Amino acid sequence: MRVRQSDPEAGFTLIEVLTVVVIIAILASILIVTFLKGRAQSTVAASKANVRNLASALETYFTDEDSYPTVLASLVPIYANGVPGDPCSNGAYTFDTSMGGAPPTDYKLSVAYPLTSTCRLVIPGVSYTPAGGMVDSP
Repeated sequence: MRVRQSDPEAGFTLIEVLTVVVIIAILASILIVTFLKGRAQSTVAASKANVRNLASALETYFTDEDSYPTVLASLVPIYANGVPGDPCSNGAYTFDTSMGGAPPTDYKLSVAYPLTSTCRLVIPGVSYTPAGGMVDSP
């Protein structure tokens, strides 16, 4: 059957159109949150990989020198090509050798994600020590 354009039953009502728009908006917001969290998880994984690589270079340095360096820049160019920055905070990793005496025989390598970072959706930060390994910082 053919519908005339003057037929009042042709087309969608305003309520039907608004309902569809609201449903699409809800689905889009769910997808955006999921996408942001997935992206943050991959950035945190990259940050953890950088910490593991630095820890490996530090252990190699310790094997050769019987102590840890006081700054991460001492690893370049023999033990690492460069000192990577943290992808989550866009800053440097915190390297603390104060608990290891002189010369340093222990260290803590860490990063705390700023409140504005999307990585904080996953964890607040990362910390690594030779004795404790990798832990999520509070």
